[in-house]
Amino acid sequence: MAKAHPLARPILAPLAALYRVIMSARNYLYDRGLLSSYRSSVPVISVGNLTVGGNGKTPLALYLVEQLRERGYKPVILSRGYGGNLKGPHRVRENDSPSAVGDEPLLMARSSGVPVVIARARAEGARFIEREGLGDLIVLDDGFQHRKLQRDLDIICVFAGSDEAIEDFSRGELLPLGRFREDRDAGLGRASLVVAAYRSVLAAGADPKMVDERLQRVIPSGLPVVRAHYEFVEVRSLDGERAIPACAVHAFAGIANPQGFFESLKRVGYTVERTHAFPDHHPFTEEEVIKLLDAHPGALFVCTEKDGVKLREMSERARSAFAEFRVRLTVAPSEAFMDSVLRSISKRS
Repeated sequence: MAKAHPLARPILAPLAALYRVIMSARNYLYDRGLLSSYRSSVPVISVGNLTVGGNGKTPLALYLVEQLRERGYKPVILSRGYGGNLKGPHRVRENDSPSAVGDEPLLMARSSGVPVVIARARAEGARFIEREGLGDLIVLDDGFQHRKLQRDLDIICVFAGSDEAIEDFSRGELLPLGRFREDRDAGLGRASLVVAAYRSVLAAGADPKMVDERLQRVIPSGLPVVRAHYEFVEVRSLDGERAIPACAVHAFAGIANPQGFFESLKRVGYTVERTHAFPDHHPFTEEEVIKLLDAHPGALFVCTEKDGVKLREMSERARSAFAEFRVRLTVAPSEAFMDSVLRSISKRS
């Protein structure tokens, strides 16, 4: 979300002020224990954010469960199931439809190797995980504002991959005037750890600053900060049979902040002839995809892994025109990050 147009600000500012009052009152009631919340019998780690839009939450959740599995834990991902029509609690299966469970939960279920549970009421999801004995730790995806479920560690992702994003974070304006879901400083006060996410593959040898100076000025001293960025794996056909070397492609994305994806393709050697950007979680239809293919005959479309989940549900003709840009998230310094995570878990022992 870009900065509000100057002519719109007089209209949006009172709405943002009202939103601030509502969210502040809600958080006050939770902070004072006047609104009830559920404490799970297993540790809960929340991966969330303060703003709307893509901040790298889901890739970080996947990275986190991978690291936890390597250390002998049995994590379970708990998600709202945004974009799906099931309220849950429901354990996501690999053959579920993205329209039922949401694109990101389905992607996580297929790629993480751990159970993924969706539940609109996350506390009920936690009870379901306990009842079914699915694991010994819950990773709560996009759960920072969902305070009905208590957590042992609150990780906030901050998109630090563009000047505009850092400027937005520095201004701290609430919806609908800005991008913030709640008061920035109050939210940072509840956080345990900040991950500054660069939502693109970095150029070879690049070493980004730990945190941009403008961002550093608004993060409380003493709040640990690590950075995260993507490492390129490959571009592979949707059927998984062919790796696609660098060539001319059309970039296709239905995600927040698609520019990072477009730039990543270029940085690893692909020539982006055209970009096709859709809203985050866009429910692609067969008709609109075929219409796009007809408008660009012979083009190879490269999509994100999240979009690939939905495109695999389509006809052979639609699928055959697409390849998937595969990346993995890495966190630095990784040991400091995991030490913070493990300390929060050990307090439950």
